[in-house]
Amino acid sequence: MKRFICALLATCCCLFALAQKPVASIELKVKDIDEGIITVNLPVNHTVFWAASRTDTIKKNKPHIIGLSEGQTGYVYIDVLGRAIRLFVQKNNNIRVTIDEENTEKPVQIEGDNHAGQMLLTSSELPYAGNMIVRFKHDTTAALLLNHVEQDKKVRQQVYTLLYEQKKIDKPFYDFILLTLDYYHASLISEVIYGKYNLTQLPKEHPQHKPVFPADFATLWEKIYKQYPVNNPAALQSPGYNDGFNTYAGNYISGYVGWLKNKFGTASATANWSAEMKETLQRIQNNLQDQVAEYVEAGILCTELSLEKNYGELIKMASDFTKKYPGSAYTPYMEPLLVKANAYYNKVKGVFTSEQKIIPDYARINSFRELMALFKGKPVFIEFWATWCITCKDQFDHEKELHQLLQSKNAEHLFISLDHQVETEEWKELIKYYNLRGSHIRANPSLIKDLTRIFWNGKSYALPLYVLMGASGNIVEEDAFRPGDKKRLYQQINRHFE
Repeated sequence: MKRFICALLATCCCLFALAQKPVASIELKVKDIDEGIITVNLPVNHTVFWAASRTDTIKKNKPHIIGLSEGQTGYVYIDVLGRAIRLFVQKNNNIRVTIDEENTEKPVQIEGDNHAGQMLLTSSELPYAGNMIVRFKHDTTAALLLNHVEQDKKVRQQVYTLLYEQKKIDKPFYDFILLTLDYYHASLISEVIYGKYNLTQLPKEHPQHKPVFPADFATLWEKIYKQYPVNNPAALQSPGYNDGFNTYAGNYISGYVGWLKNKFGTASATANWSAEMKETLQRIQNNLQDQVAEYVEAGILCTELSLEKNYGELIKMASDFTKKYPGSAYTPYMEPLLVKANAYYNKVKGVFTSEQKIIPDYARINSFRELMALFKGKPVFIEFWATWCITCKDQFDHEKELHQLLQSKNAEHLFISLDHQVETEEWKELIKYYNLRGSHIRANPSLIKDLTRIFWNGKSYALPLYVLMGASGNIVEEDAFRPGDKKRLYQQINRHFE
């Protein structure tokens, strides 16, 4: 269930902007580039909402002005050509950021309000809590874990305290840092404890299964959530509460609340995505106050919609959200995703076209030889893909012209999906959505094993993969160029498919 909370939100983008007079500004200048793309994440009603991102174009030595409206002051994250800029912007602040990659000692310069704190905030990234678990793996008791994390927090906090004592940062900036460090380190503790609890939920036959959740860690879990409440609207303004994966609220809803239900013998098992998602949303409503529940649920829905899956049910859930929270500030960031969701849903409800051919009895084909026997005497272009493979789906934009070329060569176009059986419905939907003309098969476990032996040396498979089979049944290109690389792929096809 945690995957609904912890999916990367940064991939959910929207061009919505509030047409209000700026109350603060950021001037951004990058030296010695002709042009580049930047991604800007501004607060929504002062909250850190990662779905509220937009892309802008920045040009060489030309100042790029970012105006912040009344509700957009707070934590600002800007990705400038792969370099992260983190700022805390208050009303009436005017901040100037200059990036000079030629200056190896100080490639980033920040001027303006709280500039010393802004420089430190930009340079001191807080690693994603989930990646920090290994750092605390030797903390065998809750006391050791708490002490270890508190020491980390103290080190990070001291440098800001010194700046505050020297009057180099003001009190609102310092308070923001303290709030961020409080919730970030609470997230670290919760993440470690959630991992320990999760081991008790694994099947008994699993090699990592633990029969008992240590009582001292359970006690610390309760203590942390009381000391740093999830139901704290002020904390939503901090990346410590939501670092992009909603860790703190996610562990609370998916882990802590689940543990409480188990503790009192009321837990219920969920068997599929739909049931898990509904239970997650119900837990949000039952355990979070309105302002926090609205925030967390909006983040989950944006995340799930951006994955381009389960559109039918997500459309209904998004509709329920707008009824519960009419006029929500988060809805505009959901709407572009819903437009795409509705277009997808309407398209996949239809039947397959005559050119979208599912191989009959495909589940009974156990070997690559059996499969290729269906195309005996004809050249075949094979695309190995899966519904979860983003790169595979990116290449589908080039299928129309490729299919026409294959037809002119009297060649077959075969798509082999390596999805599991539970993805069967989505596999068929994507064939319709992308209009994948050709023959289709979802490989069963035996066929996947045989394909892995032939194309990946018996090791785990990597997607996408494109293969050219000659009319004789031999592999003539075992790692062909991608459809997007038209010139080189078409040269291969023309060379082998006479």
